[in-house]
Amino acid sequence: MEQHADQIRIAVLFGLIPVVVAFSFIIFLLYRSKRELLFKQKESEFRLNIAELEMKALRAQINPHFIFNCLNSIHHYMQQNNVQQAGVYLLKFSRLIRYVLETSSLRTVPISDDLDILKIYMELEQLRLQNSFTFEILTESIGDTDAIQIPPMILQPFVENSIWHGLSQRGSGGMIHISFIKDDEIIQCVIEDNGIRKEKSITLGSLMKKTSLGMSLIRDRLTVISATFKVAAFFVVEDRRDDPSPSDGTRIVIRLPYID
Repeated sequence: MEQHADQIRIAVLFGLIPVVVAFSFIIFLLYRSKRELLFKQKESEFRLNIAELEMKALRAQINPHFIFNCLNSIHHYMQQNNVQQAGVYLLKFSRLIRYVLETSSLRTVPISDDLDILKIYMELEQLRLQNSFTFEILTESIGDTDAIQIPPMILQPFVENSIWHGLSQRGSGGMIHISFIKDDEIIQCVIEDNGIRKEKSITLGSLMKKTSLGMSLIRDRLTVISATFKVAAFFVVEDRRDDPSPSDGTRIVIRLPYID
């Protein structure tokens, strides 16, 4: 009798094993389904944030005052019957606007393309400020600029800050120097100017808030870039008056992922 009872318990135990396995499998499926749903939700939110950020970047990419000044300068040249200069100005301006519109939804572009447009931007500002500053861009240290990708128009707001809040106060003899450093994971851009900030009490951070994208939008873009490429992207603003050999102006160091 006791042996019979043991056999019943064993049969019940073996009978319960498939039930337990099936129940565990259902729990696992429900957990995995919930996990995938949560992951997809986070991914959708991330993509939505990127889309919203791209729209903000498109709306704010070029300073409205800059656009107004460009159109006003073209009008001035036309009134002065300087058709050739007006044509040159208009061609550069149209290339800049077209580039902004075409690349606003792109994740990356060749650094050569972005630097060409950055040159055009600075040339337009040179015309606006009557050639009161010069600039140079050194890329020898990073090799083939067609093979390296960076986010579009990521450097322009920093250059704009140098021109609008530094060089425009200087009057003449202004300079912007742009150089690059590259290693296996990052590409580092250094933007230096010798502009004069008349209001010494204003911090560099508060000045950056007045750029076309603004401090918060630049940081948002770099946060998205860091998450996308798994490399910390950030920038540092330094006062060149704190250098061992003090001089006017600022130095901005921008760290970006090296994308080839």
